[in-house]
Formats: sequence, structure tokens, C-alpha cells
Amino acid sequence: MLCSKITVIVNDQKKKHGSKIDIYTVKVGEGNSAEEIKKAKLATHGIIAKDKAGKLLTKVDGHTYGKEKVDEVIGKILAATK
Repeated sequence: MLCSKITVIVNDQKKKHGSKIDIYTVKVGEGNSAEEIKKAKLATHGIIAKDKAGKLLTKVDGHTYGKEKVDEVIGKILAATK
């Protein structure tokens, strides 16, 4: 489960950029999250950012980051859409 701090940050980014890119959260253990975490080589959870073709753009381990890191990831995704 995402901590409330990160959930708020991600939801704000959805409001701002949701018309340009797909932003979604998945709880660890739901869907194919375990496989995605393994493929991205994350320890347990974090951010996995992919381009439209499914290629890994960047990843962030854990959730000890804040708004600046989330903004950085969103910037990388947006740059990949140009």
C-alpha cells in the first residue's frame, strides 16, 4: 500500500498530467505487481516508469522520496512522449 504522502503527490500529478500520460498506482500483491517489481529489480516496491512501448525509463526504490523525485520521474515520462 502506498503511504498517504506519496498517494497525495501521485494523485496531484494525475490531475496535472493525466491527459498526456497514464499515471496509476498498484498495491504490491495486486495484478502483476510482483512480476513488475522483479523485472524492474526493485527491492520491494517503488516507482516504475515506462514509455508507451513498455520500456523501463526509470525506477525509484522504496518510498523515502518526496515530491521532487516524483516530479523528476514525471518529467522523464513527459520527455519520452515528445
